[in-house]
Amino acid sequence: MTESGVTDLRISRDSGTLAIELNRPRAINSLSGRMLDAVGAELAGVERVELSGAGDRGFCAGADIRELRQLALEDVDRAGDWLEKEYDVDLAIARIGTGTAHLHGISMGGGLGLSLRLGRVEARRDLVLAMPEVGIGLWPDVGVTFELSRAPGLTGRHLAMTGVSIDAASALWAGLIDVVVDENGEEVDLDPGASELAGSAEWIEACYRSDDPVAVVTALASRPEPEARSTAELIATRCPLSVAVALEAVRRAERAAGLEEVLATDRILGRNFLRDSDFCEGVRAQLVDKDHDPHWSHTDLTQVTRAEVEAMFQEHVEG
Repeated sequence: MTESGVTDLRISRDSGTLAIELNRPRAINSLSGRMLDAVGAELAGVERVELSGAGDRGFCAGADIRELRQLALEDVDRAGDWLEKEYDVDLAIARIGTGTAHLHGISMGGGLGLSLRLGRVEARRDLVLAMPEVGIGLWPDVGVTFELSRAPGLTGRHLAMTGVSIDAASALWAGLIDVVVDENGEEVDLDPGASELAGSAEWIEACYRSDDPVAVVTALASRPEPEARSTAELIATRCPLSVAVALEAVRRAERAAGLEEVLATDRILGRNFLRDSDFCEGVRAQLVDKDHDPHWSHTDLTQVTRAEVEAMFQEHVEG
């Protein structure tokens, strides 16, 4: 039993330092509501955070979206509260700022919301980093569009709209991590400029300039690079509304003053996605029934209107 009373966490204090190990390795340390509650309860008075994840498979697969889906099916407002709690914890850790996040293997979604704002973000060579939410009818949340919007060129738009995974060298080039280390914590000599993402920068810059997601995909499909054309095909498998909102979210984050502004937008988007989107269907297809055949509310991106996208960024008023 940990200090928090939650066995899925190992938490210890040493003066002003709080060490948090996510300890749910069979679920790749996915974040349950109880885990978020326990972390949030420990943050008051903390000066430094050390963050890691147990097991060989990865640091954190993200939020426990099965749990969130079940909540959304039962009570959409409670599901919205669940997301708000997650964002509260993300912001509290960001405000502490000092400390180290130790990433390895699968490091995605909500795990990045916890880790990316600490003073040092280190990752092992086996890193598999992504914000894959467009594949389950959500958008890249937990404020990460802030970091994506500050990645070189327009690579943040690319990562948000595709949900594609990147390796350690690419994450280093994108500025999402600070250093790559070995199992002993010693720095590894990697050339981020030779990474796959860096090598794709030219066609990414050319294709993602538009604020129209359909135009982006059209540009990708017409490029000579096979990687660009396969990216167009990948986006076609994602939730159309999610892809369109992801682009708009990164565009707004590009103009945002800081993380807090982005998280305020995420609070609105979270409730709207749980209420009026494809989230429950996306999780059903990917993780519940596992038929990988989601029936999205739009057949493709051409069916998503600008008005629908803008409505997702507006607070819902009951009445």
